[in-house]
Amino acid sequence: MSELKSGKYRVIAKEYEGETIPLEIEIENNKIIKITPQKKMIPGGLEETVFTHLPKQIIENQTLEVDAISGASHSRQGLLDAVQETVLQAGGDINSFHNFQTSKNTAEKLNTLKPDVDIREDAYSIWRKIPENVSKEINTDFLIIGAGISGLAAAVQAGLDGMNTLVIEKNSFVAGNGGGVEGIFGINTKMQKSAGIHVQKEKIIAKEAEMGQYRVDGSFWVDLVNNSADNIDWLVKQGVQLSKVDDYHGTCMFPTFHWYKGGFASEGYVPFMKKRADELGVNFLLGTSAKSVIFDENRVKGVYAQTAEGIIKINAKATLLATGGVGHNPELIEKQGWPTKNLHYCSMPSNTGDGYQIAMSLRAKDMLRESPEFMMNYIQALPHEGVHLYIDPINGFMSLPSGGPVVWINQNGKRFVNENVKKYNLLYQRMAIGATKVTYQIFTQKIYDEITKNVSNAKAVLAEAVEKNEGKSLYKSATIEELAQKIDVPKKNLVATIKKYNKFAHNGRDEEFAKEAEMIIPIEEGPFYIARLDPSNLIGIGGVGSNQKFEVIDDDFERINGLYISGMDSAMQYRNVYTITLGGSACAHNVNSGRHASINAKSYIETL
Repeated sequence: MSELKSGKYRVIAKEYEGETIPLEIEIENNKIIKITPQKKMIPGGLEETVFTHLPKQIIENQTLEVDAISGASHSRQGLLDAVQETVLQAGGDINSFHNFQTSKNTAEKLNTLKPDVDIREDAYSIWRKIPENVSKEINTDFLIIGAGISGLAAAVQAGLDGMNTLVIEKNSFVAGNGGGVEGIFGINTKMQKSAGIHVQKEKIIAKEAEMGQYRVDGSFWVDLVNNSADNIDWLVKQGVQLSKVDDYHGTCMFPTFHWYKGGFASEGYVPFMKKRADELGVNFLLGTSAKSVIFDENRVKGVYAQTAEGIIKINAKATLLATGGVGHNPELIEKQGWPTKNLHYCSMPSNTGDGYQIAMSLRAKDMLRESPEFMMNYIQALPHEGVHLYIDPINGFMSLPSGGPVVWINQNGKRFVNENVKKYNLLYQRMAIGATKVTYQIFTQKIYDEITKNVSNAKAVLAEAVEKNEGKSLYKSATIEELAQKIDVPKKNLVATIKKYNKFAHNGRDEEFAKEAEMIIPIEEGPFYIARLDPSNLIGIGGVGSNQKFEVIDDDFERINGLYISGMDSAMQYRNVYTITLGGSACAHNVNSGRHASINAKSYIETL
């Protein structure tokens, strides 16, 4: 083995969304003895957790095989890459640092539990296992797994009801995906009445049933709509701040969207709900992720959870899954039927479908294939860094790749849908694309300039994107024939498609898909562009079957005792596509399900 040269080494660790942190790594006597961040970090934050906990493991075991920290995959990898770079600079053999001396308390060191119910699939059996080593045991009445929108609503309600409650959250902060939520649905609220807005509830419910093709149990919608005003009044009473009510950029059929202060729940909802939960005596364990469920005597009795110090056992009389859906788990997204090639994730990396997998290990009713993903389009060559891609003014879910006065073609060079289908539902922009092998968008410079007219430097952004062409996803040409050659679609078909489309434009009538006349702009004057439309996922909605008490149910619609579900892990009122035309209904469901799961769990606990 090569000898490490002693000294102090300065390296840079890369983090999430392009952030970096400088490190000083000291080597002495052929060992790494210090890893010191050269940056002030927020006490108790995820970054501090990574750069204090993991260096201890590296130094103690002289290994790069360290534990994972939920929600910190980018920072963890950045740290390991920086240490590896230091070892190489010091003349060491990097293979000697891959000695697999991992912590003895990791969740992988588990024994098989002999279940008294069948396990649905081997893939989920790990969620029904008992760890070898448990460092601590905790007792509580009500356990909430996840501290996003629904988890916080459940926590506050449980605190108001005087329940001994514990919330565990795999991140080192509360909010999860909920921080990026912009607003919440409500009908006939005080804000609406003050603004002179009145909508008949039954019209909203009827429209949702129609858009869901009458495939859902409408009583879930009745409950949600009828509870919506009371839920908003309750939130305001807890300190949540709302700013205005409207139709969310004109995308909603009714003005029912109540905006959070500052435009995001991270400012108007999360801090106030966390503060209220603290005031009510709710306990929180951050940096703690559920690893397996405790099931005995035909009921759920809590979970085993991973902390930085090891595995703990949490005994609970009732458990609520509020883990935020499956939006960052490619295997589960593929299970829904979505392709994941070139998929851009807008969700938190920690959003891996833990609640769904726990429920499936208990043979819960599997609704994943019928549940919608908040799936949109993006163009890989255009700027797309970060979780806020969905609101990007050029590459976002309401801009260039979302459709409109452009042409979409499939792998055969033929149109296949009304390109302005987002008019009816923003999420429709990705639905028909799922039926193609690949989809390309054709537009002209004039069309691009009109779509991006309010974006400074938009022309320069496009020019640079064409030049760099990340993912070979964007081409510019003087003729349609040349476009066909660049993407290898039948030239004859593409030329015929554009010729026919231009005829529709001049006649003011789309004879194939009835796109609005004002959206049929001729593709005649170059330069011409063609871009591949890849998937961009914001969040998953649903996956686990439940009843109206938000109890998890099995295939026979019987409850699994002691197990509740809320937020994006549930949402029984949707099928396949999120009806965003009722803006904020997912957030309304999060609050409603969190509150009422808590209320119903209290009643259940009282029967034990």
